[in-house]
Amino acid sequence: MFADDVCVFCPSVRWLQRIIDVCQAYAEWHGIIFNCNKTVCMTFKTKNAKSTSTPILKLGGQYVKSVDQYKYLGIVLDTELSDDKDIQRQLRHQYCAANKLRASFPRCSDAVKNVLFRSFCAPMYASQLWYNFRKSSMQRLRVAYNFGCRALYNLPWRASVSNHRFNVTFLPLRLCYESTRTCFSKDAENLTTYGYVL
Repeated sequence: MFADDVCVFCPSVRWLQRIIDVCQAYAEWHGIIFNCNKTVCMTFKTKNAKSTSTPILKLGGQYVKSVDQYKYLGIVLDTELSDDKDIQRQLRHQYCAANKLRASFPRCSDAVKNVLFRSFCAPMYASQLWYNFRKSSMQRLRVAYNFGCRALYNLPWRASVSNHRFNVTFLPLRLCYESTRTCFSKDAENLTTYGYVL
């Protein structure tokens, strides 16, 4: 039996260790084995905290490794609760997707390229959760987004992407980002309206 992606939050190290002990006891009773090599602990810092001590935790008799950054469910988390690292992940994805599309579909019609761009470049996984990031990170992402447009549609490198958007059917990065946040907020409101707990 496999138990995947278990996440535990706690305000203190003492209570976190007690919760881990409860999880370990439950696992032993039901024949579940936690992989200590893939188990990590991350301490989120407050705004005014200058430094935080590394908690000492044990799972099944083995020490749990403390990390400053971890990729959980495809989202890059760090101790500062900053989204810059996750934007960098999306930045690499943008360049990779653009280069693959340019190499694989150089002679397709604009209609086909519109679908490809909306499917592989426009969606930004978990972007609706971004709220703490530097402007420079979003600027670099905008450059990568525009690079994908120029690469796929064979535009000159100094061509204005905003002018070319009138001939295609995809949103600029800012509107794409804002639309995903708006849809996410509406979905969250609907869940709370019907009594679901987020």
